[in-house]
Amino acid sequence: MINTSESLPDRVIITDDPLRAKMLNAHHLEYSTTVYERGESLIYSGGYNGVPIAVISTGPGVDDVSAGFKEAVAHGAKEIIFIGACVSSTDRHGIRDVIIAAGGSRSLSNRAITAAASFGIPVSTRTVLPPDGEIPGEGCIIDRHTGRLYELAREKGVEALSILTVTENTVTGTTMEEHEVHSRFYAASGLVFELFAL
Repeated sequence: MINTSESLPDRVIITDDPLRAKMLNAHHLEYSTTVYERGESLIYSGGYNGVPIAVISTGPGVDDVSAGFKEAVAHGAKEIIFIGACVSSTDRHGIRDVIIAAGGSRSLSNRAITAAASFGIPVSTRTVLPPDGEIPGEGCIIDRHTGRLYELAREKGVEALSILTVTENTVTGTTMEEHEVHSRFYAASGLVFELFAL
């Protein structure tokens, strides 16, 4: 995906949707350049408030996101944040809630909480399980990417965090409209850029 002679900034944002990557590039990155573009795989490199940051879109599959994560690490990334959507199977979280997935980098988690407070976004830190995991009786947050990314982060010795927006609640039967999914993603992405600028 990336030419072997190229490197990425220490801080990288990964999403599984190329439209979201394009939005992040257009609305947040300063002096950005396109490092790579082919199908759903996009890499932009630029900065935010003077901090070098890259944005990667990978395609929606777990293997796609994992491959993008490995690629980022191989080309210099030290802190990687995945921004995505999740499902809540508990009435404690409604659609639109922003979730910090527990079990990731403690440093990134603490910075995310600080950034959320300054950015005015309420967040909750919760355990996130894969769709095929055993769901506890009280319900949980479900996302197919987080567990694998945290495993890879431990294996590669890098910092990783998932920040997710609840787009569906199986208890209340509510689902976010597509246009609102994008607007809430924009809010969560603002949090991530602020976090990286700390």
